[in-house]
Amino acid sequence: MLERIPVNLITGYLGVGKTTAIVNLLREKPEDEKWAVLVNDFGEVSIDHLTLASEGDKELQVMEVEGGCICCSAAQNMHFSLQMMLTRLRPNRILIEPTGMGHPASILDLLRSRAFSNDIYVDTTICILNPAQLSRERYQTDGTYLDQISLADVLVANKTDLCTEEELEFFWEYAEELYPPKLVIDRIEQGRLKPEWLSLGIDENRLPQFPNEHLEHESPVENHTIQSVLFQQVPRVGKPIMKPNKGLGSYSCGWIFSHKEVFDLNKLNMLIVRWYFDSKIHRAKGILRTGEDWYLYNCVEGMPTSHYLAYRRDSRLELISSEPLDWKALQLQIQECIV
Repeated sequence: MLERIPVNLITGYLGVGKTTAIVNLLREKPEDEKWAVLVNDFGEVSIDHLTLASEGDKELQVMEVEGGCICCSAAQNMHFSLQMMLTRLRPNRILIEPTGMGHPASILDLLRSRAFSNDIYVDTTICILNPAQLSRERYQTDGTYLDQISLADVLVANKTDLCTEEELEFFWEYAEELYPPKLVIDRIEQGRLKPEWLSLGIDENRLPQFPNEHLEHESPVENHTIQSVLFQQVPRVGKPIMKPNKGLGSYSCGWIFSHKEVFDLNKLNMLIVRWYFDSKIHRAKGILRTGEDWYLYNCVEGMPTSHYLAYRRDSRLELISSEPLDWKALQLQIQECIV
């Protein structure tokens, strides 16, 4: 009988740094081990998946779960992807990154189900949060956000270099009062999780406070067939592919631009930050060509960041909003940032 494979769920709300944290973990994995990552983006243009895949590690396999959120509308796709990963790859460890709006309860239920009981076991669940968000009413009244915290074995505050002492103090006080107590409560910077946190085990007494949070906000199921992947459109200069999406109480739109188009990053930064302060969007992320190089771009809470990425196929940008927007009008403004 084959040895069961440990699976870790890495949760956290939009923009807390889950993908960066997983990239850092992958860089510290044992050289003789083969790891695999399942990624689920809320948007339609697949940015987190490509970020991880661009690491170029031959002992790393990255798969994307399409068709919505893996905790609800894409649960069937999640089951299929995990089964295929176990059959074809048989890695030493699996990391799962749900969308930031994903509820972890049903994902954990699937991982513990009889269908996978002979192949995997659930190891430590890690939740990453931004202390600057924790005390805000918007998050304290969000059942998914609260259950990401409740169901985590390890709770870590990321981006602590960007929060105030008061926000960090609130995090410590809040975390210490949680029950069952966390195996680890800590602070990190730049998404640097400790690899040993992956193997601390679990507390099976952790229960969701809001298990039905997603029933009212399920995304429509889309048929992401093999044909749809094979016959994807290729973006042309001046004619990007636009992919709007909605679900879980949010709206998004993604664009894929030709690899020949070069962005003025400073101009785009000013545009997106202005949209944030105009309350149009609350998250932006992308992979953008800014010259000879491409950069991973993120804007969370009005604060943009970017760093070099070994990806060259195209440029792509995803915006997330709490209300429907005129995406075509926003596209025209984005195209004005192309040199």
